[in-house]
Amino acid sequence: MFLLRVLQGWSTGLRICLLLASCVLVGQAHAAPGLQLNVDEQAWLAAHRGKTYTVGFDPFAGMDSFEFRGHRVGLLHDLLKDMQAQLGLHVVPAQVKGWDDAYNRFVAGDIDILYGANATPERERIMRFTRPVWKYPYTVFARNDTAVQTLGDLDGKRVGFIRNDFVIGQLPLEFPNIHVQSVEFDEQEAGLKALERGELDGFVTAGGGLEYEFLYAHPKLALVAELRAITSDMTLAVARDQQLLAGLLDRYIAQREAVIQEVKAKAQRLYNRKILRLSEAELRWLEKSGTAVVGVAEDYLPFDYYDKGEYRGIAGEMLQRIGDTVGIRFEVVSGTFADIMDKARKGGVDVANMAKTEDRLKDFVFPHAISTERDIIVGLKSSAPVQDVYGLDGQRVAVIDGFWHEEYLRKNLKNPQIVRTADIMESLRLVRNGEVAYMIENPTVVEFYINGLGYTDVVKRGNTSKDSFVYFGVSRRQPELASIMDKVIPLIRFEDAKYAGIQSVPALRNEANRRLILIVAFLLAALLGILMLVIKVVRKLAEQKARTQFLTEREHFLYTDTLTGFHNRNYFSDRAEQALRPDYPQAVVVADLNNLKRVNDSYGHAAGDALLLLFAGLVREQWPEGHFFRMGGDEFLIVLPATSEAQALAGMEGLRQRCLGARLPAAPDAWGAPSAALGHAMRANAEQPLAQCIAQADQCMYQAKALMKKRRSDLEDPAPEPSA
Repeated sequence: MFLLRVLQGWSTGLRICLLLASCVLVGQAHAAPGLQLNVDEQAWLAAHRGKTYTVGFDPFAGMDSFEFRGHRVGLLHDLLKDMQAQLGLHVVPAQVKGWDDAYNRFVAGDIDILYGANATPERERIMRFTRPVWKYPYTVFARNDTAVQTLGDLDGKRVGFIRNDFVIGQLPLEFPNIHVQSVEFDEQEAGLKALERGELDGFVTAGGGLEYEFLYAHPKLALVAELRAITSDMTLAVARDQQLLAGLLDRYIAQREAVIQEVKAKAQRLYNRKILRLSEAELRWLEKSGTAVVGVAEDYLPFDYYDKGEYRGIAGEMLQRIGDTVGIRFEVVSGTFADIMDKARKGGVDVANMAKTEDRLKDFVFPHAISTERDIIVGLKSSAPVQDVYGLDGQRVAVIDGFWHEEYLRKNLKNPQIVRTADIMESLRLVRNGEVAYMIENPTVVEFYINGLGYTDVVKRGNTSKDSFVYFGVSRRQPELASIMDKVIPLIRFEDAKYAGIQSVPALRNEANRRLILIVAFLLAALLGILMLVIKVVRKLAEQKARTQFLTEREHFLYTDTLTGFHNRNYFSDRAEQALRPDYPQAVVVADLNNLKRVNDSYGHAAGDALLLLFAGLVREQWPEGHFFRMGGDEFLIVLPATSEAQALAGMEGLRQRCLGARLPAAPDAWGAPSAALGHAMRANAEQPLAQCIAQADQCMYQAKALMKKRRSDLEDPAPEPSA
């Protein structure tokens, strides 16, 4: 029986384990690989795994979906493939005629998912939106030959939009100070053509790569602004009742952000190849090789800067944008300009930043210039203005060694006075020192150095008519690379690349500021020295003050009776003669306090101390101008300057009366009056020794004390305190 129960228990446990294992396996089978989903989402996926979901979209929205080499490709298509691999859902693009068709069929329930709809309060009543897969800023186009350079220039003007576009209502909300006359079109191409014909002043539409196609197809137009405050949000929207599906799609976007970025970059490159109409030879070059070697000569700020294997500066930024546009990979090598040119002619370098000259045309192809600025003539503020290079005849002109300026000047001047320099810094130094009159340089380069170094005395003094644009020379061994770059360069906004490139190079050390900093540093050092000296003096004074205070306090304790505040015997012995004012006659009074020992013995030392303090106070009251000494326990010496004997006797009698009128609480219900035996002597002048007068006064005091002993004690029996 026991064995049967054990076997039944094992059987039950085994069934439970098998059930749990099957649940785990089912969960793993339904869970999306690489995505973290909750139980409800996994269950929903399992229930809908065999269903096909259609996705509506705008087939003319740029890099999201486009025809390329006979296939429909783009960000959306790669996104749906990855979504199917991650979620296990069968999601396919719907066959739609345009955005309106896709939107209307979604609202009617014929399409399951809508891609690229911006969330609005009206739409949110019937849809659920994911976070955007990507955001495309709306773009503003105008004609090249008009004064419209910004969005603000369209205030009060006629501006075209796609019919029912989200931006029509959003523009006045984001830019309330701009009021435009809206003109709506069913297709973008119709709006762009109306802009070209002058029927519009501007056209606003979503980006997504379309801006490059518009510029390529309509060379008379210019992109004047990107409205980053208004974006076309490429969301995934589902019907309002599809909450779990919306959550799944949103979770996918959140967890696959890095992959989506890669997919977007790939789609952008393919779309750019399409809109640039690259030939099959160019496409094959990109697919087979797609790599080029770029040579960077010595730093030529802010255009060229080599830093740890990277090409920085304006030219480096332009080259990076060219590569990103169609997918060219550039490998960077560095060396002197002569080395770079030699390697390029031998096939070791494919691209280099160089001026276009006749002798270089046999080895290099020059695509569109990356900068169309003409070189300028630079001199001091005091230098005379120059009309083109012909005004430099007979003038000393600084020319960087190897630059095209020397050849150009020798061909155009009768008497060229050329001073070769190693770099632009040397040229600027020669101009500022007056060793040369002028130099020729690119305006962006000059501005960078003049502003960076703080050379306010160097300015533009003239223009040149020579084609001194900035080019990338491409080796004739790479014709496909040259033709691709020629198509890409016009699409890149030079001002944006210029700003980014300047930020990537090191800032120059402002020499004017450096001199100012040196002066300030010197002044600060001097101020610091003065401050340290002041601190030292103050510290020394503080130390002296502390030492003086210490000596004063030490002297006070050494020469002062701590109880009464009178001078003590030490003071009398060391300083009495010097301290006494020479005001004669002087009266010397000796006082012996009576009954101090009796009070100490009967009522304690605290009562004795109180008696001493009371008597000392009475002495001060009687003789405010006197010199007071406590010579011992109950012995006192008073020296009275400028005092006659009669005044001394009157003062002694006054002290006796003060003592009689004083009361001292010796103990509870016990009161007593202080009394003292007094004796005095007169000192007529300084020749009379003080000690002799003290001895005479002391003798008189003992006589007075003897008489007092014949009387009854000064300390009466304890008696209650007299009433007032």
